[in-house]
Amino acid sequence: MKTLACHDVSFDYASGPVLERVSLQACSGELLVLLGANGAGKSTLLHLIARQLIPKSGSVSIDEVNIEMMGRRELARLIAMMPQHEDRHSQLRVIDIVSLGRTPHCGWWRPMSGDDHEIVRESLEVTGLAGLRERLVHELSGGEWRRMILARSLAQRAPILLLDEPTAGLDLKFQIEVLSRVRAMIRKRQLIGIVTLHDLNHAAVYGDRVAILSDRQLIAVGTPAEVLNPELVERAFGLPVSVLTHPIHGTPFILPRYECSEWEGAHG
Repeated sequence: MKTLACHDVSFDYASGPVLERVSLQACSGELLVLLGANGAGKSTLLHLIARQLIPKSGSVSIDEVNIEMMGRRELARLIAMMPQHEDRHSQLRVIDIVSLGRTPHCGWWRPMSGDDHEIVRESLEVTGLAGLRERLVHELSGGEWRRMILARSLAQRAPILLLDEPTAGLDLKFQIEVLSRVRAMIRKRQLIGIVTLHDLNHAAVYGDRVAILSDRQLIAVGTPAEVLNPELVERAFGLPVSVLTHPIHGTPFILPRYECSEWEGAHG
């Protein structure tokens, strides 16, 4: 079983501290969802795990080996990251971008093998892009582009999958399909999956565990039933909620408690 651990990780931007002494562990076969308000440090934590940022203090390890001791190609074979933002100006085709996910395995110049092509094909199928494989990237809608970046991450076939807002810009159907397929893949291949989401109800249905960030710290981690309670949700998001039971899944179902007149008066 593979393990990923953050040990007392702290990080500052020039504007000030973002994360302070965050410790977190994830294991093979589980989908861990990071929740928190805008600016809580969810994306920053993913970038630290992927070594795209360097912590001010603390460390990140894979199987008890500090990732600072690993080469770039070795790390790319272990961690696949789907970023929230990326330059969209490209004359490449969808299949060209997705095929880049195989680079850590076959290098920049060696032709892809039959297995590489099959992995790319499967990644396009999983994300519903098989029919758009020849489409130029700049012709994609926002949602199609997000699915393409997800497909590239899946094609990397790394044991650790980091997804930053994978459902952003997707319609409801694709939100559910993407999360369902990603969770099934994590369980089937025994991957470590860490995902940031804004939809608390999606987190409750698809997350094996949920970690909540607030005030630069990790304030709770556990199963959705353990941590998605009114007190913690209000503390993290500054909004009172009621937590019911989902009628289909039996998971927590979060309903915001507010009067429309409150917001109309404030912003009218």
